[in-house]
Amino acid sequence: MNSSLVQTDRWEHGSEFHWLDASPAPSDEVPPWASGQLLGSGRDALRTLVHHGRGARGWRRLWIPAYLCQEVVTALTSDGIPLVAYPDLPGRPLVLPSAVAGDAVLAVNTFGLRAGPPPPLPEDVDLVEDHTHDPTSPWARSSRADFAVASLRKTLPVPEGGVLWSPRAHPLPPLPPVTEERRRAAGAKREAMALKARYLAGEAVEKEAFRRLALAGEAEVASGGVSAMTPETAALLATLPLGPWRERRRANHAWLAARLERLQGLRVLRAETEACVPFCIVLVVDDASRRDRLRAALIERRVYPAVLWPLEETVVPVPEEARAFSRRVLCLHCDGRYSSEDLTRVATLLEEAGRA
Repeated sequence: MNSSLVQTDRWEHGSEFHWLDASPAPSDEVPPWASGQLLGSGRDALRTLVHHGRGARGWRRLWIPAYLCQEVVTALTSDGIPLVAYPDLPGRPLVLPSAVAGDAVLAVNTFGLRAGPPPPLPEDVDLVEDHTHDPTSPWARSSRADFAVASLRKTLPVPEGGVLWSPRAHPLPPLPPVTEERRRAAGAKREAMALKARYLAGEAVEKEAFRRLALAGEAEVASGGVSAMTPETAALLATLPLGPWRERRRANHAWLAARLERLQGLRVLRAETEACVPFCIVLVVDDASRRDRLRAALIERRVYPAVLWPLEETVVPVPEEARAFSRRVLCLHCDGRYSSEDLTRVATLLEEAGRA
C-alpha cells in the first residue's frame, strides 16, 4: 500500500484489497484471456465450464488436485460430475493422473510457483488449467490446454471477476447474463473497498463497517447461478496496469522471501524458475501448533496471513499428506499495495512473533 496515504494507527497488512487509484497507466499488453469470457468469479468460470464440458465435450469424470480450495471443489460439484483427487502438493513437480477417455483433468499453478506446462495427456482427455495465482504468467500466455480459468480478485484490486478462455480455440459456452446476486455482491465489495481505503487514510470510518459489507459480498459471490462480470468491474479491469502490477509483486516477493529465509523453524517455498511470480510468500512452518501460535501472534500485530487452504473437512477424500501439509502453511501477501517500508515492517513483526 502507499504508506504515505495510510495513518500509522490504521496500518495493517493482508486481508482484502482496498480501493486503489488506477496508476500507473494501464498496460498495453494483451492478457491471455482476451478472446475469452469475463465472469462473476473464478468459481463461475469453472461451473459454466464443467456444464459445457459434460454436454459438449463428453466429460464423465473430473480429476482435481488433492491440495485445492474446498470452496472451489464445492462449486465443481454443482453440475453433478464425479470428482477424483490426485496427489499434488505445492513445491513439488506437477504429476498428472493416469486419465482415460471421458476424463478431464484440472491442473493448478498453485501459489504461482510453477512454470508449466504440465506433462502431456492422451488426446481424448481434456486439460483445464487454473492460472488464478499468476494469471499473466508466461505459462498462461503460452498455454496449450483445452481450457483455462482464473479468479482475478486474488491478484488484482477488483471486487469480483473470473475469466475463461480456450488456448486451443475450442468453442466456449454461452456467456450468462449478470445475475442480481452478483450485481449486489459486486456493489457491496466495491463499497467495502472504498470504505477500507478511507479507513486506512484515517477518516472516521469504523473497521466493522467495511468488513460487514465485504462479508456480505463474499456470501453473494457464492450464491445463485453463474454470472457474467458486471460492466463496472470490466471497465475497471481495463484500466489496470497488469505488467507493472506483476513486476511489483515479483520485486516484493524476492525481497521479503530473502529476508524471511533467515528465520528458524520455517521455510519459504520457492518458484520453479525465475519466470514465475508467486502470488504470496508461502511459509511452511515446522510444526502445526507453532504455525497456529505464529498466526495468532501476527494477527495481534495487525498482520493478517492467509491459510490456504484448510483441509480438515474435504468434499472428496484427499491423502493425509495433503491435510498435514495444510496445517503448517501460512501465506503473506506481497502484491503491489505494499511499499518497501511496509515489507520491512512485516518482516520485523514476523521476527518478533517468531521469537515470542
